[in-house]
Order: sequence, then C-alpha cells, then structure tokens
Amino acid sequence: MHKRKIIIKSSKQNYSIELLNISKSNFKANIDTNDILLVDKKVFQRHKLSKFLSNKNIIKINASEKSKSFENLNSIINQIIKKNFNKNNKLIIIGGGITQDIGSFIASILFRGIDWIFYPTSFLSQCDSCIGGKTSINFYSRKNQIGNFHPPKKIFIDVNFLNTLSKKEINSGIGEMAHYFLVSGKEDVAYFKLRYQKAMQLNLKACEQLIFKSLNIKKRFIEKDEFDKKERLLLNYGHTYGHAIESITNFKIPHGIAVAHGMNMANFISHKLGLLKYEKFEMVKEILDPICKDYLPKNININHLIKALKKDKKNINSNIRSILAKDIGHMIVREIVVNDNFKKILYEFKRKYFRL
Repeated sequence: MHKRKIIIKSSKQNYSIELLNISKSNFKANIDTNDILLVDKKVFQRHKLSKFLSNKNIIKINASEKSKSFENLNSIINQIIKKNFNKNNKLIIIGGGITQDIGSFIASILFRGIDWIFYPTSFLSQCDSCIGGKTSINFYSRKNQIGNFHPPKKIFIDVNFLNTLSKKEINSGIGEMAHYFLVSGKEDVAYFKLRYQKAMQLNLKACEQLIFKSLNIKKRFIEKDEFDKKERLLLNYGHTYGHAIESITNFKIPHGIAVAHGMNMANFISHKLGLLKYEKFEMVKEILDPICKDYLPKNININHLIKALKKDKKNINSNIRSILAKDIGHMIVREIVVNDNFKKILYEFKRKYFRL
C-alpha cells in the first residue's frame, strides 16, 4: 500500500494521519525511552507485536465495553505512574476503538493532558474514531457518558491489521463508515457502492480507499464544528438508535452493525413522519442489508428501547434528539416526542424488518 497523509486542523493541536505499512523502524521512530505503550492484549498476540516492540513499558489491556469504567482506569493509571512516567512522555495506544477510548481519556486527564499517538487496528477505529478528538468512557450501563476532547499527536494506519478481523468486525467497520457516505451525498454513496462489498471480502485496496475517503468526509465536518455543536451533529445519523440497540442487547450487536440498523430505523421514522420517500428508504436499506441483515437483534422490547433512547447524551429534554433524513446527503436534527404514534412506528419497524 502506498503512503498517504491527511492533516486535521484542530484548535487543540493539528495532527496527522498516515496510511502506510507499519514496520519496526516506524515504531522505533515514534517511541521514546520513557513512553508507555497501552496495547490491546488480543492485538498484541494476533499480530506478534513482540517482534516489533522491545520497549519494556508495555501495558496490555482487555478491550471490552466493561473495561471502559473508572474502576478499570484506576488500575491502568496506577501502572503508568509506577513506571516513572511524566508529562513530557507520550502514551502510545495500539488497538481498536475501546483501547483508544480508554487510552485517550487517560491521556486527557493525566497531568492535565499528555501527548498520545494512535495505531488503530480495527476497521471502526481506522475509518472513524481515530480522528475527531473525542475521548469517552461508560458510566454503568450508559455508553460514552463521560469524556472530553483531546486529539492525538499522530495516527498511523496500516490496513494489514484488518487481516485478522472476523466477518462481524469487518461488517461493523463498514456499517460505521456507511453513515459518512450517506450524510455526504449521492456522489460519495456511488463511490461507496462500487467498493464496499469488495471491502467486506477484505480486498485491502478497497478497504484503504474507503478508509481514506471516509476520514476525508469526517475531516470536513470536524474542522467546521470541532466540538459537536452544529454541523457535526449530523454525523450522529444512525447512532441514536444504534447506541440504544447496543445497550439493550448488552453489546452483542457490534457498534457499526447497530449503526447500520440505526440508519434503517432513522430512515423508516423519517418516512413515517413524511420527510423521506419510501423508495429512498428502500434504496438505502438495499445498501445496508448486506452489512447488517445477518445480525438482527433478538427479542427487542420496544419499551426497553425507548428507555435506552431517552438516555442518549445528545438529548436536551425528555424528547429524543434524532438525526432524520429527507434524502441522501440531506439530514436534519429533529426532536421527537415519545408518544403513542412514535411507539407505533417502532413496533411496525420491529415487525417488518427485525422479523421477530
């Protein structure tokens, strides 16, 4: 794969993303003597990173949603401080989105903020979460409730990390990136449609092309609205419903697949509220089905779903702040009142599309 670079402008600090093949020399060039490496234990084993990383300051973590808690952070921070780490050192994070969330949140609060470098290893983290500067951990059963903005210093992406991912993990990454193309517009959706099924078969050229395009779409939004107040809110398309599905299935439905279901749900609601033509709903569903149709949430309880929707951190009052669609590339922010009509729409969607 050839080297490609993106620069993200941020009020905190500008930072770069490089797409390249990671080597021992690349690791050495970016790791100083007292830097600490926070590494997903499974990634360390799968990719035999011991042959690249001779640094003794390695902390391996179990990357799970349950790990994104204050209790788990206490242990990791304690290990970091015991290694004589100081404000001038860097935290090197190697793993997927959960490892990123844990490491970046620690980097944002330790010594009032330290530099960190990220080597994303999952499809989700490569195409999405690596940029934007958001750090977050869970609070009891509520996803990503506590966090701030603390972008990395550098990001290095190697698509060869994707070779060890399961089909479900690949689909999750593609489900997540799909929302960028749908929010961006018809031209980018056409670009996505030509490549995403190749990427699902792990064609690394198609994966790299989609990752690069996805990050450039996200770059446009975050540089306009770094702190998620205006335009960037539209990137929550599919996420309000996706996060709720994740929560009530105890995260058995992975994030990007839940987001794909969430986009279908948002589009169905948009249609029922008179915003989106039915043929547009079907057109997008046809794109998303290969990603998510084999991973349907089981025994969805609509009351539990609504309860989870009400916990979404983007809500301002008792209404649900939702991103709805009027067309491909034309999303809007809409507050939805939770009433009998809304419940009826959710029940209809469940009956027709979750086939349960």
